[in-house]
Amino acid sequence: MTAENDADTDTDSLRLTAEELSFLLSDPQSRADREERNARANRARTERRRSDPAYAERLRNEDRLRQRRHRAKAAIGRPEPQPEPPVPLPALSAADALHRLEAHLESVTTPQAAQLRRRPDALRRYAAAFELYRSLSERGERPTRGALAAAFAARLGVALTPSQIQKLRDQVEGFARPGGPWYPG
Repeated sequence: MTAENDADTDTDSLRLTAEELSFLLSDPQSRADREERNARANRARTERRRSDPAYAERLRNEDRLRQRRHRAKAAIGRPEPQPEPPVPLPALSAADALHRLEAHLESVTTPQAAQLRRRPDALRRYAAAFELYRSLSERGERPTRGALAAAFAARLGVALTPSQIQKLRDQVEGFARPGGPWYPG
C-alpha cells in the first residue's frame, strides 16, 4: 500500500505548469531569433518616430486611446466622480484681467513671474483664457479642456494642444485663488 502512495506522490511532483512546459519545449535558438527580431523592430520604430512627425503623433494618439480604455475599464463598478465646480472669477473684461495680471506679476519676485513678465503674448493668452473660462463656467460647471480648446479655436482662431489647454486652465484657476490677481474676494 505504501508503494502505491509513493507512486502517486512521484507523479504529482512531475507535473509541470504550462509556462514550464512551454519553456522546456521551446527552442533556444528561436527565442534568441525572436528577441533579435523584436530589438530590430524597436530600433526601426524609434528611428521612424524621430524622422516622421505624423507617425509619432499617430503613436501618441493610439497610446492615449489605450490609456483611456484602460482607465474606463478600471472605473467599471466604481461610482462616477463628482464634477469639480468652477473656480469663481470676478466680472472683469479681458483687458482688466490682463491689467490685474501684469500688476500682480510686477509685485511678485519669483522666477516664474519674471519669466512671464518677459512674455506679453503669454499674458494676453492668459487673459483670453480668463475670459473664456468665465463665460464657459456661467452654466455652473468647470469648463473641460475640450470646451476651452473649441472656444480658443472658434473665437480666437488659435489651435492649442491638450497639454497647453490644461496648463492654461490650471493657471487661470491658480490666479483666481487667494493672493492671486483674479481672486474675487
